[in-house]
Amino acid sequence: MNRRQLLKSLGISGALLLVASPALALKLSRHKKNDTRERLIPLTDKERCPVCGMFVKPFPKWITQIQFSNGSHHSFDGMKCLCRFYFNPEKYSTIVTRQDFQLILVRDYYTLHFIEHKQAYYVIGSDVFGPMGHELIPFVDSKAAKTFQIDHHGQKILRFDEITNDLLD
Repeated sequence: MNRRQLLKSLGISGALLLVASPALALKLSRHKKNDTRERLIPLTDKERCPVCGMFVKPFPKWITQIQFSNGSHHSFDGMKCLCRFYFNPEKYSTIVTRQDFQLILVRDYYTLHFIEHKQAYYVIGSDVFGPMGHELIPFVDSKAAKTFQIDHHGQKILRFDEITNDLLD
């Protein structure tokens, strides 16, 4: 079979393959595992941080969220407010306790993807300010946190279990 015959025989099936491949790839890409971005409960325009009272939606790159076992949630305008709530939920809510926490989402500073709080690396003491001033800046991995620490004069990189109430002031 020469080249012309081969191309002719592949004509219809080749065209179908060219059309079907991108469609199949698109379909498969839409069915990736359920990531944390999809688990963020959508915010309302009037949603306020339970710690400082600021509206949350105007600060999308700083949004963090705690979801509770009863299906409710609190959204925060930054990591400092989330941590203050985490360490002392009874001060800010009469409805929930730490035992009610089901999922805590933070936003990676560079990618803006939501990740679970225990997966993140946090840079403290940098020259980057959030809505409430100095912030703990979350990152998906230690390499990104180290890059940020160098670029923005961060003091330290911590994991969530190393954050204390004293660091928030």
